[in-house]
Amino acid sequence: MRSLLAAILTLFLPARGTHRSAAPPPPLPLTPCPPAPEPPPVITCPHSADVITVDGMPLVRPYVVEWERERDEHARRRLQRERRRAAVLATLGQDYVPVPWEVAA
Repeated sequence: MRSLLAAILTLFLPARGTHRSAAPPPPLPLTPCPPAPEPPPVITCPHSADVITVDGMPLVRPYVVEWERERDEHARRRLQRERRRAAVLATLGQDYVPVPWEVAA
């Protein structure tokens, strides 16, 4: 086992003591590097982080659109309920002042 470990270590570790070479290896010949490609132009996006632009057209994630649609529909229904409640209470001669949810809870 020790000889196998020693063999593996000699492959990966430099030689020790007098076995080291005196001169460093010759440097590699210098070749000109190819020119670096130009970075792509920075496009500033006027859209929010939920919008992905594809070919200059905004592409919105479908779950974001669905969430906004449900949110708007919920708000529209809530306002309609408040209007109806105010109309019914007005026929009874009472004023209706909507109470915010934070206060009602």
